[in-house]
Amino acid sequence: MKANSPPLLCRRIFKTGSYISAAPTLADLDGDGALEIIVAADALYVWRGDGRRLAGFPVYGQNHFAARPAVADLDGDGRPEIVVGCDDNAVYAFNAAGQTVSGWPQETGGDVYSSPRLVDLDGDGRLEVVVGSDDGRVYAWRADGSPLPGWPRQTRGFVAASPLVVDLDGDGRPEVVAGSWDRQVYAWRADGTALPGWPQATGHLVWSTAVAGDVDGDGQMELFAAAEGLYAWRADGSPLPGWPQSTASFSVAAPRLVDLNGDGRPEILLASDRLYAWLADGTAVPGFPVDLGTYFWAAPAVADLDGDGRPEIVLAGWDGRLAVLNSEGKMLASAELGGPVFASPVLLDLPGRGGVEIFVAGWDGRVGVWEFAVRKTVPLPPTRSGGLAAPLYAAGNFDRIPEARPLFVSVPAGPSSRAVLRYRASFETGWHTSPLVVCGGRLVGLIQPFLAGTRVDWLAWVETGPGECRRFPPRGTYRYSVRPDYPARFRRRLRQGLAGKRRRRK
Repeated sequence: MKANSPPLLCRRIFKTGSYISAAPTLADLDGDGALEIIVAADALYVWRGDGRRLAGFPVYGQNHFAARPAVADLDGDGRPEIVVGCDDNAVYAFNAAGQTVSGWPQETGGDVYSSPRLVDLDGDGRLEVVVGSDDGRVYAWRADGSPLPGWPRQTRGFVAASPLVVDLDGDGRPEVVAGSWDRQVYAWRADGTALPGWPQATGHLVWSTAVAGDVDGDGQMELFAAAEGLYAWRADGSPLPGWPQSTASFSVAAPRLVDLNGDGRPEILLASDRLYAWLADGTAVPGFPVDLGTYFWAAPAVADLDGDGRPEIVLAGWDGRLAVLNSEGKMLASAELGGPVFASPVLLDLPGRGGVEIFVAGWDGRVGVWEFAVRKTVPLPPTRSGGLAAPLYAAGNFDRIPEARPLFVSVPAGPSSRAVLRYRASFETGWHTSPLVVCGGRLVGLIQPFLAGTRVDWLAWVETGPGECRRFPPRGTYRYSVRPDYPARFRRRLRQGLAGKRRRRK
């Protein structure tokens, strides 16, 4: 990057046909030594670095792909496969030509927002697929799609978190850790039996993916998971002294363990309504939390971008900005992305080029590739009104929205880390539950997109004190209807038609 170029420079844009909620995956699928960019959206897209699509892609499921794709040689044939969860209650596996792998897809009883883990769980030298589902189960399949004995395991809530597979108790064999919307964090051995001391309770739904590491230097693993605060346990389920720590909002993002202060031990970083950082004993790292005026659904990426031996923190939030901070929480650079971001940035070191590429997938369906040039610390940019780069609909003040569009709604209550939104379409008998988060000082929720003609009822429950809740509205529900969006329909059908023509030509 030239010396007079901006600190953050967009090098390339890749476009999908719909919103993106999961981070891109970088992998060499075709064996040419260069990485491809793999993105889950309305279809599974794969591009070469020069912007050309890899032959055979995009490929479609029966609904939106919302989970981050995982890539590995699943079947041992020396070639990589892509495994990804879909909102059609299934997990897919594709080869590098976009063809479905034998034995896949495998069905679950709910949507799959959880990103698969491809690991050798049973020690036989072959990979298994481990993933959670909205049916409340954690699944483990062999490469051929057959279930691993002892699996799936059942919880009493959605498992939207990606499983963590780690040797938690130090016995040389992996455990599977997953949080559930039943407010519990579970740990199972590879054979599906519960690890002694688990599950452990939190105070709210657990969407956050757990992380593990030795943060206190005792030679043993500690486990961290976020809900309405950040929790920490030892391998036997006992709480780590100094924890849990409170946050002002419910947290979806996974914590990060990174040595911020150079003392040789990791600190715990969490993006939520603010960017928080704690030492192993639960005390705040000096300079944190940092308030950027928005909500961070996704975890930050961390790397030494400038070669000074200290990490930089890269994050993007609902305000539609990409931000780079130093290890002290000082702003180094920011850039406009155009819309809210739900996916964690992905960093790629460029050997021989002296830089790092930053891949950011946005809610607007675009993936931007950015480069960072070192400058100096700069003031925090002014925050957007409400901290959201999208329309925000106030409860009770709207009655119609466009079809197939995710909806941000605000509730007339003060900030709270324990609050839920419930909604139901006219054709449904049960209620969907979703956490409310704090964004720009407001309590904000997200309602999934629906087709035209649908009537949707929704309401919210907000904890106002120990054992006390307020209902919004006090009686009945808020209600809106979904109107047609004909230009969006035309664009969607055109994209699908062109993709079908490409497949038929092959």
